Amino acid sequence: MQVPWHLVSGIRYPESGIWEPGGWEDTIRAVTNDQTSRLRTFIRSTLGCGCPDEVLRWIDCTHTMVNCDEDTRLSRIDVGGQLLVYVLHASGNPHQVAATLPAIVAAGLVERDGAGFNRLRVVVAADDPAAVSPTAERAFSESAPVDDRLHLHVVKVGELPFE
Repeated sequence: MQVPWHLVSGIRYPESGIWEPGGWEDTIRAVTNDQTSRLRTFIRSTLGCGCPDEVLRWIDCTHTMVNCDEDTRLSRIDVGGQLLVYVLHASGNPHQVAATLPAIVAAGLVERDGAGFNRLRVVVAADDPAAVSPTAERAFSESAPVDDRLHLHVVKVGELPFE
């Protein structure tokens, strides 16, 4: 599956004009012990992941920007090479979610399948999850295949384990 390059910025752009997942070279990477602890809590408590402890020993978190009508932050969490989490920081704009979520789901599926992750969790973080949730669920259901290894979560921005 290919993702139109114009939806993503700060990521490698091949000559084909298609974004290839895994091009997170221009991202910010900083995972402290405290942040790792917060990420574990987020993964277990907020997302309800039942990953074994050994999977949660290694967590890598990167951030980049997605280009839509306005710049939007996208975070990528690799949990032990088993679980892949994409977090779209949507604030409160449902139109932004509808425009951006299909490309993020497509890119996440390509990376999940290509890199051998067991599961992909797509998280939409919003100031008011109740206002964004219907739009996120609709965009997700229209763009995502039926797949028991793919999940959508809509959470409050304050629940994220990073600023």
